[in-house]
Amino acid sequence: MAITRNDTILTPEMIEKYTAAGYWTERTLADVFDQNAKEIPDKIAYSDGRSQVTWSDLWRISGEVASGLSRRGVRAGDVVAVQLPNRVEFVFMLAAVVRLGAVFCQYPPDYRAGEVEFILRFSEAHTLVVPDRFRDFDFPEMIDGLRDRLPQLVNTVVVPLGAAPAKPVGDGWVTLDQLREERDAADPEPNHPRDANEVMRIAFTSGTTGEPKAVMHTTNTTLFCLEHAAELLKIDRDANVLVLMPVGLNMGFATVVCAALAGARAIFMERFNPTITLDLIEKYKITTFTTPPTALVAILNEKSLNDRDLSSLRLVHTGGQSTLVKVLKEANERLGCPVIDIYGMLEVGLTSSTDGAEPYQEWVGTVGRPYPFMEVRILGPDDRDVPVGTEGEIVKSGPTIMVGYYRNPAKNVESWTSDGWFRSGDRGYIDHAGRLTISGRSKDMIIHGGANIWPRELEEILIKHPKVADVAMIGIPDDYYGENVCACIITKDGADISLQDAIDFMKSEVAKYKLPQHLEIFSAFPIGPTGKVVKRELAVEVERRRTAAAKGEEAPV
Repeated sequence: MAITRNDTILTPEMIEKYTAAGYWTERTLADVFDQNAKEIPDKIAYSDGRSQVTWSDLWRISGEVASGLSRRGVRAGDVVAVQLPNRVEFVFMLAAVVRLGAVFCQYPPDYRAGEVEFILRFSEAHTLVVPDRFRDFDFPEMIDGLRDRLPQLVNTVVVPLGAAPAKPVGDGWVTLDQLREERDAADPEPNHPRDANEVMRIAFTSGTTGEPKAVMHTTNTTLFCLEHAAELLKIDRDANVLVLMPVGLNMGFATVVCAALAGARAIFMERFNPTITLDLIEKYKITTFTTPPTALVAILNEKSLNDRDLSSLRLVHTGGQSTLVKVLKEANERLGCPVIDIYGMLEVGLTSSTDGAEPYQEWVGTVGRPYPFMEVRILGPDDRDVPVGTEGEIVKSGPTIMVGYYRNPAKNVESWTSDGWFRSGDRGYIDHAGRLTISGRSKDMIIHGGANIWPRELEEILIKHPKVADVAMIGIPDDYYGENVCACIITKDGADISLQDAIDFMKSEVAKYKLPQHLEIFSAFPIGPTGKVVKRELAVEVERRRTAAAKGEEAPV
Protein backbone atom coordinates (compact mmCIF):
# COMPACT_ATOMS: atom_id res chain seq x y z
CA MET A 1 0.00 0.00 0.00
CA ALA A 2 1.39 3.39 -0.99
CA ILE A 3 1.90 5.98 1.76
CA THR A 4 0.29 9.34 1.01
CA ARG A 5 -0.06 12.70 2.71
CA ASN A 6 -3.43 11.52 4.03
CA ASP A 7 -1.54 9.14 6.31
CA THR A 8 0.17 12.06 8.04
CA ILE A 9 -0.87 14.83 10.42
CA LEU A 10 0.54 17.45 8.05
CA THR A 11 -1.79 20.42 7.53
CA PRO A 12 -1.87 23.24 4.95
CA GLU A 13 -1.26 25.67 7.80
CA MET A 14 1.97 23.90 8.76
CA ILE A 15 3.18 23.92 5.17
CA GLU A 16 2.37 27.63 4.81
CA LYS A 17 4.06 28.51 8.12
CA TYR A 18 7.35 26.72 7.52
CA THR A 19 7.53 27.62 3.83
CA ALA A 20 7.02 31.31 4.61
CA ALA A 21 9.80 31.09 7.21
CA GLY A 22 12.16 29.69 4.56
CA TYR A 23 12.55 26.34 6.30
CA TRP A 24 10.68 24.26 3.74
CA THR A 25 11.28 24.42 -0.02
CA GLU A 26 10.53 22.45 -3.18
CA ARG A 27 13.99 20.85 -3.20
CA THR A 28 14.17 17.05 -3.02
CA LEU A 29 16.97 14.65 -2.15
CA ALA A 30 16.99 13.55 -5.79
CA ASP A 31 17.73 17.17 -6.70
CA VAL A 32 20.69 17.08 -4.29
CA PHE A 33 22.22 14.01 -5.93
CA ASP A 34 21.56 15.43 -9.41
CA GLN A 35 23.16 18.76 -8.54
CA ASN A 36 26.31 17.09 -7.24
CA ALA A 37 26.55 14.96 -10.38
CA LYS A 38 26.46 18.14 -12.49
CA GLU A 39 28.70 20.37 -10.38
CA ILE A 40 31.33 17.93 -9.08
CA PRO A 41 30.93 14.89 -11.36
CA ASP A 42 34.40 13.42 -10.91
CA LYS A 43 34.71 13.93 -7.18
CA ILE A 44 34.58 10.77 -5.06
CA ALA A 45 31.29 10.76 -3.18
CA TYR A 46 31.32 7.58 -1.06
CA SER A 47 33.86 4.84 -0.42
CA ASP A 48 33.78 1.76 1.75
CA GLY A 49 37.23 0.25 1.65
CA ARG A 50 36.25 -2.12 -1.16
CA SER A 51 34.93 0.32 -3.71
CA GLN A 52 34.27 3.96 -4.29
CA VAL A 53 31.92 5.96 -6.48
CA THR A 54 31.95 9.47 -7.92
CA TRP A 55 28.93 11.74 -7.89
CA SER A 56 28.36 11.26 -11.63
CA ASP A 57 28.64 7.47 -11.38
CA LEU A 58 26.30 7.48 -8.38
CA TRP A 59 23.70 9.37 -10.38
CA ARG A 60 24.07 7.03 -13.36
CA ILE A 61 23.97 3.80 -11.34
CA SER A 62 21.07 4.93 -9.18
CA GLY A 63 19.16 5.78 -12.35
CA GLU A 64 19.69 2.28 -13.67
CA VAL A 65 18.56 0.79 -10.35
CA ALA A 66 15.52 3.08 -10.29
CA SER A 67 14.57 2.04 -13.81
CA GLY A 68 14.84 -1.65 -12.89
CA LEU A 69 12.70 -1.11 -9.79
CA SER A 70 10.13 0.81 -11.84
CA ARG A 71 9.90 -2.02 -14.32
CA ARG A 72 9.19 -4.33 -11.39
CA GLY A 73 6.29 -2.21 -10.28
CA VAL A 74 7.73 0.20 -7.68
CA ARG A 75 5.63 3.37 -7.77
CA ALA A 76 5.44 6.65 -5.86
CA GLY A 77 4.56 6.04 -2.22
CA ASP A 78 5.51 2.34 -2.23
CA VAL A 79 7.74 1.30 0.65
CA VAL A 80 11.19 -0.02 -0.24
CA ALA A 81 12.81 -1.65 2.80
CA VAL A 82 16.62 -1.73 2.87
CA GLN A 83 18.67 -3.87 5.26
CA LEU A 84 22.24 -3.16 4.17
CA PRO A 85 25.49 -2.53 6.05
CA ASN A 86 27.79 0.46 5.57
CA ARG A 87 28.54 -0.02 1.87
CA VAL A 88 28.20 2.20 -1.19
CA GLU A 89 25.28 0.04 -2.37
CA PHE A 90 23.21 1.61 0.39
CA VAL A 91 23.48 4.99 -1.33
CA PHE A 92 22.64 3.47 -4.73
CA MET A 93 19.38 2.26 -3.23
CA LEU A 94 18.65 5.52 -1.39
CA ALA A 95 19.15 7.62 -4.51
CA ALA A 96 17.11 5.20 -6.64
CA VAL A 97 14.19 5.20 -4.21
CA VAL A 98 13.95 9.00 -3.95
CA ARG A 99 14.16 9.30 -7.76
CA LEU A 100 11.01 7.18 -7.97
CA GLY A 101 9.19 9.06 -5.20
CA ALA A 102 8.98 5.80 -3.25
CA VAL A 103 9.32 5.66 0.55
CA PHE A 104 12.68 4.61 1.99
CA CYS A 105 12.67 2.37 5.07
CA GLN A 106 16.09 1.35 6.38
CA TYR A 107 16.93 -0.83 9.37
CA PRO A 108 20.15 -2.45 10.66
CA PRO A 109 21.62 -5.68 9.26
CA ASP A 110 21.73 -7.25 12.72
CA TYR A 111 17.92 -7.42 12.88
CA ARG A 112 16.64 -10.99 12.70
CA ALA A 113 13.46 -12.82 11.76
CA GLY A 114 11.08 -11.50 14.42
CA GLU A 115 12.12 -7.89 13.95
CA VAL A 116 12.26 -8.09 10.16
CA GLU A 117 8.86 -9.73 9.79
CA PHE A 118 7.25 -7.05 11.94
CA ILE A 119 8.79 -4.18 9.96
CA LEU A 120 7.89 -5.67 6.58
CA ARG A 121 4.33 -6.55 7.61
CA PHE A 122 3.55 -3.28 9.35
CA SER A 123 5.04 -1.07 6.63
CA GLU A 124 3.48 -3.27 3.92
CA ALA A 125 6.81 -3.10 2.13
CA HIS A 126 6.55 -3.60 -1.61
CA THR A 127 10.27 -4.30 -2.16
CA LEU A 128 13.05 -5.54 0.11
CA VAL A 129 16.82 -5.21 -0.38
CA VAL A 130 19.24 -7.37 1.64
CA PRO A 131 22.86 -8.53 1.37
CA ASP A 132 23.59 -12.12 0.41
CA ARG A 133 25.71 -12.72 3.51
CA PHE A 134 27.02 -10.37 6.15
CA ARG A 135 28.90 -11.40 9.30
CA ASP A 136 28.27 -15.06 8.43
CA PHE A 137 24.49 -14.65 8.30
CA ASP A 138 22.39 -15.79 5.33
CA PHE A 139 19.80 -13.07 4.67
CA PRO A 140 17.99 -14.69 1.70
CA GLU A 141 17.49 -17.82 3.77
CA MET A 142 15.89 -15.76 6.55
CA ILE A 143 13.57 -13.98 4.10
CA ASP A 144 12.61 -17.21 2.33
CA GLY A 145 11.47 -18.52 5.71
CA LEU A 146 9.20 -15.48 6.11
CA ARG A 147 7.95 -15.09 2.56
CA ASP A 148 4.68 -17.01 3.01
CA ARG A 149 3.69 -14.59 5.76
CA LEU A 150 4.41 -11.49 3.68
CA PRO A 151 1.84 -11.54 0.85
CA GLN A 152 2.32 -7.84 0.10
CA LEU A 153 6.05 -8.23 -0.60
CA VAL A 154 6.47 -8.15 -4.38
CA ASN A 155 10.23 -7.89 -4.95
CA THR A 156 13.23 -9.24 -3.07
CA VAL A 157 16.62 -7.88 -4.14
CA VAL A 158 19.93 -9.38 -3.06
CA VAL A 159 23.22 -7.45 -3.00
CA PRO A 160 26.32 -9.67 -3.16
CA LEU A 161 28.90 -8.22 -0.77
CA GLY A 162 31.63 -10.84 -0.55
CA ALA A 163 34.79 -11.12 -2.58
CA ALA A 164 33.87 -14.72 -3.44
CA PRO A 165 31.17 -15.50 -6.02
CA ALA A 166 27.71 -14.96 -4.62
CA LYS A 167 25.82 -17.97 -3.36
CA PRO A 168 22.92 -18.81 -5.71
CA VAL A 169 19.55 -17.80 -4.32
CA GLY A 170 16.19 -19.39 -4.92
CA ASP A 171 13.22 -18.28 -6.95
CA GLY A 172 11.85 -14.83 -6.39
CA TRP A 173 15.20 -13.08 -6.06
CA VAL A 174 16.91 -10.54 -8.32
CA THR A 175 20.43 -9.18 -7.89
CA LEU A 176 21.33 -5.52 -7.92
CA ASP A 177 23.21 -5.98 -11.20
CA GLN A 178 20.19 -7.69 -12.74
CA LEU A 179 18.03 -4.74 -11.74
CA ARG A 180 20.40 -2.44 -13.59
CA GLU A 181 20.38 -4.66 -16.66
CA GLU A 182 16.57 -4.90 -16.65
CA ARG A 183 16.03 -1.16 -16.83
CA ASP A 184 13.05 0.09 -18.78
CA ALA A 185 14.07 1.25 -22.24
CA ALA A 186 11.21 3.77 -22.20
CA ASP A 187 12.53 5.36 -18.99
CA PRO A 188 16.14 4.20 -18.53
CA GLU A 189 17.09 6.76 -15.86
CA PRO A 190 13.89 7.93 -14.14
CA ASN A 191 13.80 11.02 -11.97
CA HIS A 192 10.26 11.56 -10.73
CA PRO A 193 10.56 12.55 -7.05
CA ARG A 194 7.39 13.44 -5.18
CA ASP A 195 6.56 16.80 -3.70
CA ALA A 196 8.88 17.72 -0.83
CA ASN A 197 5.95 17.63 1.58
CA GLU A 198 5.13 14.00 0.82
CA VAL A 199 6.52 11.20 2.98
CA MET A 200 10.07 10.35 1.91
CA ARG A 201 10.99 7.82 4.59
CA ILE A 202 9.70 5.86 7.54
CA ALA A 203 11.79 4.47 10.38
CA PHE A 204 10.84 2.32 13.34
CA THR A 205 11.51 3.40 16.90
CA SER A 206 10.52 0.10 18.49
CA GLY A 207 10.91 -3.56 17.69
CA THR A 208 8.75 -6.47 16.74
CA THR A 209 6.03 -6.43 19.37
CA GLY A 210 4.07 -4.06 21.49
CA GLU A 211 3.02 -0.67 20.21
CA PRO A 212 4.02 -0.10 16.57
CA LYS A 213 5.80 3.22 16.12
CA ALA A 214 6.81 3.92 12.55
CA VAL A 215 7.97 7.52 12.25
CA MET A 216 7.12 9.36 9.02
CA HIS A 217 9.36 12.12 7.68
CA THR A 218 8.92 14.20 4.56
CA THR A 219 11.72 15.46 2.36
CA ASN A 220 11.34 18.88 3.98
CA THR A 221 11.51 17.71 7.60
CA THR A 222 14.58 15.65 6.67
CA LEU A 223 16.53 18.07 4.49
CA PHE A 224 16.05 21.16 6.64
CA CYS A 225 17.22 19.23 9.70
CA LEU A 226 20.27 17.77 7.98
CA GLU A 227 21.26 20.97 6.20
CA HIS A 228 21.50 22.51 9.67
CA ALA A 229 23.37 19.46 10.95
CA ALA A 230 25.91 19.68 8.12
CA GLU A 231 26.56 23.33 8.95
CA LEU A 232 26.81 22.58 12.66
CA LEU A 233 29.26 19.72 12.07
CA LYS A 234 31.40 21.79 9.68
CA ILE A 235 30.63 19.54 6.72
CA ASP A 236 31.34 21.34 3.44
CA ARG A 237 32.69 20.30 0.04
CA ASP A 238 36.19 20.00 1.45
CA ALA A 239 35.09 17.74 4.29
CA ASN A 240 35.89 14.05 4.65
CA VAL A 241 33.19 12.51 6.79
CA LEU A 242 33.57 9.17 8.57
CA VAL A 243 30.32 7.19 8.66
CA LEU A 244 30.95 5.31 11.88
CA MET A 245 27.33 4.62 12.88
CA PRO A 246 25.35 1.92 11.02
CA VAL A 247 23.40 3.37 8.10
CA GLY A 248 20.44 1.28 9.24
CA LEU A 249 20.14 3.61 12.23
CA ASN A 250 19.03 7.22 12.06
CA MET A 251 22.43 8.71 12.93
CA GLY A 252 24.17 6.73 10.18
CA PHE A 253 21.49 7.64 7.64
CA ALA A 254 21.77 11.29 8.65
CA THR A 255 25.54 11.33 8.07
CA VAL A 256 25.08 9.90 4.56
CA VAL A 257 22.60 12.64 3.67
CA CYS A 258 24.70 15.39 5.30
CA ALA A 259 27.56 14.42 3.00
CA ALA A 260 25.28 14.64 -0.04
CA LEU A 261 23.89 18.04 0.98
CA ALA A 262 27.41 19.45 1.29
CA GLY A 263 28.93 17.60 -1.66
CA ALA A 264 31.50 16.16 0.75
CA ARG A 265 33.19 12.78 0.67
CA ALA A 266 31.94 10.10 3.03
CA ILE A 267 33.98 7.08 4.09
CA PHE A 268 31.98 4.09 5.35
CA MET A 269 33.24 2.10 8.31
CA GLU A 270 31.74 -1.38 8.33
CA ARG A 271 32.23 -2.21 11.99
CA PHE A 272 33.47 0.02 14.76
CA ASN A 273 36.98 -0.59 16.04
CA PRO A 274 38.93 2.18 17.81
CA THR A 275 42.25 1.33 16.17
CA ILE A 276 40.73 1.23 12.70
CA THR A 277 38.87 4.46 13.39
CA LEU A 278 42.16 6.21 14.09
CA ASP A 279 43.69 4.57 11.00
CA LEU A 280 40.89 5.95 8.84
CA ILE A 281 41.18 9.43 10.34
CA GLU A 282 44.85 9.52 9.39
CA LYS A 283 44.45 7.88 5.97
CA TYR A 284 41.52 9.94 4.70
CA LYS A 285 42.16 13.14 6.68
CA ILE A 286 38.76 12.81 8.32
CA THR A 287 37.32 16.18 9.33
CA THR A 288 34.32 15.05 11.37
CA PHE A 289 32.42 12.03 12.63
CA THR A 290 29.46 11.18 14.82
CA THR A 291 29.90 8.67 17.62
CA PRO A 292 27.94 7.29 20.54
CA PRO A 293 29.60 7.81 23.93
CA THR A 294 30.62 4.13 24.10
CA ALA A 295 32.72 4.40 20.95
CA LEU A 296 34.18 7.70 22.15
CA VAL A 297 35.32 6.00 25.35
CA ALA A 298 36.95 3.21 23.33
CA ILE A 299 38.81 5.75 21.17
CA LEU A 300 40.08 7.56 24.26
CA ASN A 301 41.25 4.23 25.70
CA GLU A 302 43.11 3.25 22.52
CA LYS A 303 46.79 3.00 23.47
CA SER A 304 48.05 4.56 20.24
CA LEU A 305 45.86 7.68 20.49
CA ASN A 306 48.63 10.02 21.63
CA ASP A 307 50.84 8.98 18.70
CA ARG A 308 48.19 9.68 16.03
CA ASP A 309 47.92 12.64 13.69
CA LEU A 310 44.41 13.97 14.26
CA SER A 311 45.11 17.44 12.92
CA SER A 312 42.48 17.07 10.17
CA LEU A 313 39.62 16.87 12.68
CA ARG A 314 37.40 19.94 12.80
CA LEU A 315 34.73 18.67 15.16
CA VAL A 316 33.40 15.45 16.72
CA HIS A 317 29.75 15.00 17.63
CA THR A 318 28.48 12.63 20.29
CA GLY A 319 24.96 11.93 21.44
CA GLY A 320 22.29 9.26 21.66
CA GLN A 321 22.64 8.94 25.43
CA SER A 322 24.04 10.98 28.29
CA THR A 323 27.79 11.38 27.99
CA LEU A 324 29.77 11.32 31.20
CA VAL A 325 31.33 14.67 32.14
CA LYS A 326 34.71 12.99 32.49
CA VAL A 327 34.50 11.58 28.97
CA LEU A 328 33.56 14.92 27.38
CA LYS A 329 36.33 16.69 29.26
CA GLU A 330 38.97 14.18 28.19
CA ALA A 331 37.73 14.10 24.59
CA ASN A 332 37.93 17.88 24.27
CA GLU A 333 41.44 17.85 25.65
CA ARG A 334 42.85 14.92 23.68
CA LEU A 335 41.23 14.89 20.24
CA GLY A 336 42.51 18.31 19.27
CA CYS A 337 39.11 19.64 18.22
CA PRO A 338 35.80 20.54 19.85
CA VAL A 339 33.75 17.52 20.89
CA ILE A 340 30.12 18.56 21.23
CA ASP A 341 27.01 16.93 22.65
CA ILE A 342 23.86 16.95 20.51
CA TYR A 343 20.32 16.26 21.71
CA GLY A 344 17.96 14.82 19.16
CA MET A 345 15.58 11.98 18.49
CA LEU A 346 14.15 10.21 15.48
CA GLU A 347 10.76 11.88 15.80
CA VAL A 348 12.16 15.40 16.19
CA GLY A 349 15.54 15.59 14.52
CA LEU A 350 17.91 18.07 16.17
CA THR A 351 16.78 19.95 19.25
CA SER A 352 19.93 21.46 20.73
CA SER A 353 23.67 21.13 20.97
CA THR A 354 26.55 22.41 22.99
CA ASP A 355 28.73 25.06 21.40
CA GLY A 356 32.26 24.09 20.42
CA ALA A 357 33.26 27.75 20.51
CA GLU A 358 32.49 27.93 24.24
CA PRO A 359 34.75 26.38 26.91
CA TYR A 360 33.39 22.95 27.68
CA GLN A 361 33.50 23.75 31.38
CA GLU A 362 30.58 26.14 30.79
CA TRP A 363 28.26 23.64 29.14
CA VAL A 364 29.35 20.16 30.16
CA GLY A 365 26.48 18.22 31.68
CA THR A 366 23.93 20.03 29.53
CA VAL A 367 22.84 19.45 25.92
CA GLY A 368 23.26 23.11 25.06
CA ARG A 369 20.80 25.70 23.88
CA PRO A 370 17.84 24.81 21.65
CA TYR A 371 18.27 25.87 18.03
CA PRO A 372 16.47 29.04 16.91
CA PHE A 373 14.09 27.04 14.71
CA MET A 374 13.18 24.61 17.51
CA GLU A 375 10.85 25.89 20.21
CA VAL A 376 11.19 24.07 23.53
CA ARG A 377 8.98 24.33 26.60
CA ILE A 378 9.09 22.59 29.98
CA LEU A 379 5.67 21.57 31.26
CA GLY A 380 4.46 20.55 34.69
CA PRO A 381 1.86 17.85 35.45
CA ASP A 382 -0.94 20.25 34.48
CA ASP A 383 0.64 20.95 31.05
CA ARG A 384 1.51 24.48 32.13
CA ASP A 385 4.95 26.03 31.74
CA VAL A 386 7.19 25.77 34.79
CA PRO A 387 9.71 28.41 35.98
CA VAL A 388 13.28 28.50 34.71
CA GLY A 389 15.39 25.82 36.39
CA THR A 390 12.36 23.66 37.26
CA GLU A 391 12.22 20.10 35.97
CA GLY A 392 9.31 18.97 33.84
CA GLU A 393 8.29 17.32 30.59
CA ILE A 394 10.15 18.54 27.49
CA VAL A 395 7.81 19.45 24.63
CA LYS A 396 8.83 20.81 21.23
CA SER A 397 7.58 22.52 18.09
CA GLY A 398 9.52 23.05 14.87
CA PRO A 399 10.02 22.28 11.17
CA THR A 400 12.10 19.12 11.70
CA ILE A 401 9.47 17.22 13.68
CA MET A 402 7.97 14.13 12.05
CA VAL A 403 4.57 14.25 10.37
CA GLY A 404 3.14 11.48 12.52
CA TYR A 405 3.35 7.81 13.42
CA TYR A 406 2.26 5.63 10.51
CA ARG A 407 -1.00 3.72 11.07
CA ASN A 408 -1.22 4.76 14.71
CA PRO A 409 -3.78 7.57 15.16
CA ALA A 410 -4.10 6.93 18.90
CA LYS A 411 -0.37 7.46 19.40
CA ASN A 412 -0.53 10.63 17.32
CA VAL A 413 -3.21 12.03 19.62
CA GLU A 414 -1.28 11.01 22.72
CA SER A 415 2.03 12.44 21.49
CA TRP A 416 0.94 16.04 20.96
CA THR A 417 -0.44 18.53 23.45
CA SER A 418 -3.82 20.11 22.77
CA ASP A 419 -2.06 23.19 21.38
CA GLY A 420 0.22 21.23 19.03
CA TRP A 421 3.49 20.64 20.91
CA PHE A 422 5.22 17.28 20.57
CA ARG A 423 5.73 15.37 23.82
CA SER A 424 9.31 14.09 23.74
CA GLY A 425 8.96 11.64 26.63
CA ASP A 426 12.09 13.20 28.15
CA ARG A 427 12.28 15.20 31.36
CA GLY A 428 14.60 18.11 31.98
CA TYR A 429 14.97 21.80 32.67
CA ILE A 430 16.30 24.99 31.09
CA ASP A 431 18.74 27.05 33.16
CA HIS A 432 19.17 30.84 33.27
CA ALA A 433 21.80 30.64 30.50
CA GLY A 434 19.19 29.06 28.23
CA ARG A 435 20.85 25.65 28.23
CA LEU A 436 18.82 22.47 28.39
CA THR A 437 19.64 19.62 30.77
CA ILE A 438 18.10 16.15 30.38
CA SER A 439 17.29 14.75 33.81
CA GLY A 440 15.52 11.54 32.87
CA ARG A 441 13.08 9.76 30.60
CA SER A 442 9.41 9.31 31.25
CA LYS A 443 9.47 6.30 28.96
CA ASP A 444 10.99 2.95 29.80
CA MET A 445 13.36 2.90 26.85
CA ILE A 446 16.82 1.46 27.50
CA ILE A 447 19.74 3.12 25.68
CA HIS A 448 22.63 0.71 25.19
CA GLY A 449 25.67 2.08 23.39
CA GLY A 450 23.58 4.76 21.72
CA ALA A 451 20.98 2.26 20.44
CA ASN A 452 17.38 2.36 21.63
CA ILE A 453 16.00 -0.85 23.16
CA TRP A 454 12.33 -1.14 23.95
CA PRO A 455 11.68 -3.43 26.94
CA ARG A 456 8.28 -4.69 25.86
CA GLU A 457 9.71 -6.20 22.68
CA LEU A 458 12.05 -8.34 24.77
CA GLU A 459 9.43 -9.10 27.40
CA GLU A 460 7.02 -10.42 24.79
CA ILE A 461 9.67 -12.87 23.61
CA LEU A 462 11.01 -14.11 26.95
CA ILE A 463 7.54 -14.58 28.46
CA LYS A 464 7.12 -17.47 26.01
CA HIS A 465 9.92 -19.42 27.72
CA PRO A 466 8.37 -22.48 29.39
CA LYS A 467 10.02 -21.65 32.73
CA VAL A 468 9.00 -17.98 32.82
CA ALA A 469 5.83 -16.86 34.61
CA ASP A 470 6.44 -13.13 34.34
CA VAL A 471 9.23 -10.88 33.10
CA ALA A 472 10.19 -7.22 33.21
CA MET A 473 13.15 -5.76 31.35
CA ILE A 474 14.93 -2.76 32.83
CA GLY A 475 18.08 -0.81 32.16
CA ILE A 476 20.91 -0.96 34.68
CA PRO A 477 23.83 1.50 34.72
CA ASP A 478 27.01 0.59 32.88
CA ASP A 479 30.11 2.79 32.70
CA TYR A 480 30.81 1.79 29.10
CA TYR A 481 27.45 1.21 27.39
CA GLY A 482 25.44 3.68 29.44
CA GLU A 483 22.84 1.02 30.20
CA ASN A 484 22.68 -2.75 29.96
CA VAL A 485 19.57 -4.88 29.76
CA CYS A 486 18.56 -6.73 32.92
CA ALA A 487 15.92 -9.46 32.72
CA CYS A 488 13.85 -9.60 35.92
CA ILE A 489 12.02 -12.92 36.00
CA ILE A 490 9.44 -14.71 38.08
CA THR A 491 9.76 -18.39 37.25
CA LYS A 492 7.03 -21.00 37.10
CA ASP A 493 6.92 -23.16 40.22
CA GLY A 494 10.33 -22.00 41.33
CA ALA A 495 12.09 -23.44 38.26
CA ASP A 496 15.74 -22.65 37.65
CA ILE A 497 16.66 -20.43 34.72
CA SER A 498 20.03 -18.93 33.94
CA LEU A 499 21.10 -15.87 31.98
CA GLN A 500 22.44 -18.14 29.25
CA ASP A 501 19.07 -19.93 29.07
CA ALA A 502 17.38 -16.58 28.43
CA ILE A 503 19.96 -15.55 25.82
CA ASP A 504 19.68 -18.87 23.97
CA PHE A 505 15.90 -18.56 23.89
CA MET A 506 15.95 -14.99 22.52
CA LYS A 507 18.96 -14.79 20.22
CA SER A 508 17.22 -15.96 17.04
CA GLU A 509 14.52 -13.31 17.41
CA VAL A 510 16.41 -10.08 18.12
CA ALA A 511 19.72 -8.38 17.47
CA LYS A 512 22.62 -9.32 19.70
CA TYR A 513 22.86 -5.89 21.34
CA LYS A 514 19.31 -6.28 22.70
CA LEU A 515 20.06 -9.47 24.60
CA PRO A 516 20.14 -9.23 28.42
CA GLN A 517 23.51 -8.93 30.14
CA HIS A 518 22.11 -9.54 33.61
CA LEU A 519 19.34 -11.63 35.16
CA GLU A 520 17.57 -11.43 38.52
CA ILE A 521 14.95 -13.83 39.91
CA PHE A 522 11.99 -12.46 41.84
CA SER A 523 9.08 -14.01 43.69
CA ALA A 524 6.93 -10.92 42.97
CA PHE A 525 7.30 -7.55 41.24
CA PRO A 526 6.48 -4.19 42.84
CA ILE A 527 3.05 -3.19 41.53
CA GLY A 528 1.61 0.34 41.38
CA PRO A 529 -1.99 1.45 41.89
CA THR A 530 -2.86 0.95 38.24
CA GLY A 531 -1.66 -2.66 38.33
CA LYS A 532 1.53 -1.99 36.39
CA VAL A 533 5.01 -3.07 37.43
CA VAL A 534 6.82 -0.13 39.00
CA LYS A 535 10.11 -0.40 37.16
CA ARG A 536 11.74 2.38 39.15
CA GLU A 537 11.37 0.29 42.31
CA LEU A 538 12.50 -2.80 40.43
CA ALA A 539 15.65 -1.00 39.33
CA VAL A 540 16.38 0.11 42.90
CA GLU A 541 16.08 -3.48 44.13
CA VAL A 542 18.32 -4.81 41.37
CA GLU A 543 20.94 -2.20 42.19
CA ARG A 544 20.72 -3.12 45.90
CA ARG A 545 21.34 -6.77 45.04
CA ARG A 546 24.25 -5.97 42.74
CA THR A 547 25.85 -3.74 45.37
CA ALA A 548 25.45 -6.47 48.01
CA ALA A 549 26.89 -9.09 45.68
CA ALA A 550 29.89 -6.88 44.96
CA LYS A 551 30.52 -6.69 48.72
CA GLY A 552 30.06 -10.43 49.13
CA GLU A 553 26.90 -9.97 51.17
CA GLU A 554 23.65 -11.91 51.07
CA ALA A 555 20.86 -10.26 49.07
CA PRO A 556 17.61 -12.16 49.63
CA VAL A 557 15.16 -12.54 46.76
